[in-house]
Amino acid sequence: MLTAALLLSAFAGCGSTDTPKDSPDQPPTGTSSDAPETESDYSWFEMPEETGNLIVYADAAMGKSVMTPAIRFFEELYPGIEVEYKTMSEDEFQSQIRTEIPAGRGPDLLLFTSMDIPDVYKTMSTGLFTDLNPYFALDDSIDLDEFIVPVMDGGVQNGQRFFTPLNYQMPLLVTAQSTLDEIGMSADELNSCDGFFKVAELFHEKYLESTLFIDTFGGALEISNTVTLYSNLGFNLIDYDNNEIRIEEEQFRRYVDLVKKYYNPNYDPSEEDLFEESEGWFNSGWAIHTKNCLFDDFSVDLRGLDATTWRLRDIGDEMVMLAQRNLRGGITATIVMNTAIPTGAKNKLNAWRLMKILLSHDIQGGHDETRFGLTYFWTGFPVRRDSLRDFLWMEGMEEDDVFMQYMDVVQSPTEALMLPRVYRKYLSEEILPYVRGERTWEDAYKRFLNTLELYKDE
Repeated sequence: MLTAALLLSAFAGCGSTDTPKDSPDQPPTGTSSDAPETESDYSWFEMPEETGNLIVYADAAMGKSVMTPAIRFFEELYPGIEVEYKTMSEDEFQSQIRTEIPAGRGPDLLLFTSMDIPDVYKTMSTGLFTDLNPYFALDDSIDLDEFIVPVMDGGVQNGQRFFTPLNYQMPLLVTAQSTLDEIGMSADELNSCDGFFKVAELFHEKYLESTLFIDTFGGALEISNTVTLYSNLGFNLIDYDNNEIRIEEEQFRRYVDLVKKYYNPNYDPSEEDLFEESEGWFNSGWAIHTKNCLFDDFSVDLRGLDATTWRLRDIGDEMVMLAQRNLRGGITATIVMNTAIPTGAKNKLNAWRLMKILLSHDIQGGHDETRFGLTYFWTGFPVRRDSLRDFLWMEGMEEDDVFMQYMDVVQSPTEALMLPRVYRKYLSEEILPYVRGERTWEDAYKRFLNTLELYKDE
């Protein structure tokens, strides 16, 4: 089975984990370490009254695989409730939120991804959604400590819990031990933000034509590198609690300059030999061993890691896996799916009941027998701690030490974000021209700040 080196120790990152709250590199709004203290006494709160209906809106793609079984469980538990379930596209979601929800119409429970709502943090500040803190505090059938709290707190703003995450992704990366040996770095050194930058810079000096991350789709690598690093490093562009721009320019430029260093206008993905014709599947082990790329951020589930381990072992190499550290020395998870109850919902008790089912082990750790035993979540990891083992388990797998280490590392985030989709647009429009040599840094950064200032005040 796997013999990966899982880097779990808490070495210092580019910033301190004891960063003061007024520091520009503080954790982004919505993460556990900067979430204001929530009210502990909810004696004033009463659970909503019983009703006979429930209206649910869900993302038409990923949401359906999760919501369909959850509603089936709900109907078994509450057979007298009439459920109206509607799936919708990204455009429909935005339209519904802008029109129906402010008018007190529409769903009682909403399930969505970051693609459905351009900026979840701006949406949280509108007052359109119910604070779920009293529900969690007073319902004895559920306990927040049963979940990955830093991820759950990704839905908190100004002390109020507007969104409840269901699953998340981790910044997992794989490289080859031979690469670290060649550039004189150890695996332990990769477990810090500074160490990551140093390894990436030394690797580029030695392999000028290689990529930073594995290219699986043949797109513009400067775009994918920008998004991947921005996410993994946990940048905080806007402090939504205080409506302020929060960027430390030196750190931000170091990140952008790394993208620029790996920019290659002559890069041709068709020249990369990443597939084994004899086996017909993705060969990430060969790609990182032959130094076509520094990191594989694609084949990082257990089955992919197992395959990569054996391929590297066959050619006398060893796999090193890590969760990339962010600017604060922690680990930033990315929230995949969220749930919320609109303030004007007419059937809040039933919405809460369905939300608890979505957070139950049956859904969090369950497998859909109608879909070849696949998990209900298409991607990411469950937020419920005791569900991960069943979620990961596959026939023929050994529950060895590495399996347990993998469970530990994917449950080790210190904060979580649901990145506003609009940030990608602004990075592409204002920062990438600098990466491509079309603007000076001063011009690009000034434009970027101006764009963010206008955006936050919209």
